[in-house]
Amino acid sequence: MDRPAPAHVDDRALQQALIAEQKVAIMPGYTYGPEGNGFLRLNVGCPREKLERGVEGLIAALRSLS
Repeated sequence: MDRPAPAHVDDRALQQALIAEQKVAIMPGYTYGPEGNGFLRLNVGCPREKLERGVEGLIAALRSLS
């Protein structure tokens, strides 16, 4: 699932915060070239419980960076 990252959040900072604070991994959009800047990729091909924890972690990390 590809989604635009909030405009005020640096995708590298978000990736680092997610790994360090939430134990959640994403792929920042810049990994896929210049057209990916400002986007992130989150794999949803996992058990629902794990996905829910990941989304909760994503929300927490976004709040901490806001």
